[in-house]
Amino acid sequence: MKYIFSEESLDYKNYRFGYSVNAFPENKNDIENCFSKGFLPYTGDNKNNKEIYYLARSLRVNLNLYQRLSENLRVIKIAEKSHNLNFSFKRKESFQHCNDFKNFCLKYSEERFINNPLSEKRLELILKRENYNHIFTFSDDNKIVGYVLAYVNSNIIHFWFSFYNTDLLKKFHVGKYMMEQIIYYAKKQNMKYVYLGTCYGEKALYKVRDFKGIEFFDGSKWNNQINILKEMCKKDII
Repeated sequence: MKYIFSEESLDYKNYRFGYSVNAFPENKNDIENCFSKGFLPYTGDNKNNKEIYYLARSLRVNLNLYQRLSENLRVIKIAEKSHNLNFSFKRKESFQHCNDFKNFCLKYSEERFINNPLSEKRLELILKRENYNHIFTFSDDNKIVGYVLAYVNSNIIHFWFSFYNTDLLKKFHVGKYMMEQIIYYAKKQNMKYVYLGTCYGEKALYKVRDFKGIEFFDGSKWNNQINILKEMCKKDII
């Protein structure tokens, strides 16, 4: 795995010199290593087709410490009270990334990422990445209600992009339900970790509240001091 340090900010008076850190996996075995060192996949530049990762305040669930909390059970009970929900997953190569699927993802993005929705080009870039190798499909009876793009191996799941029918938000927390079901699945499969992306700003704290076993990457190590994380998120300027 190769690293690149790029200068980002400067506060010479206080001797603070900011650098962004990127990693480039040299083989597929490096992908899990990237996640374990706090890196996450970067797809912000449609012109960059390289497998590139950025160092950030990454979040993961240590499945050895994970337990279903009362909030998780409440969300599941509400969701399954009036819906026959289930999910399946398959390798990326076995899934048909048809126009209906892509339009489903883009529609969700337009509704939920109002300030920065996914473009068709970025979605295509995401679908080509090696860190996306499995897809989870959620359905209500035979009607598809959501997808999760993920990286899966015998040790970890990286919960990357989720897309779902936002009409269901009137009835239950769809995103929480999908995330909880995948974490629980990983636990049953005796995996070690589920990576949940970044944790910046107070809006991201739902990940911290809702799942036991949370750890965050503090720049040098994985840290389970959640009170510190909460204070950091409250101070974030986004």
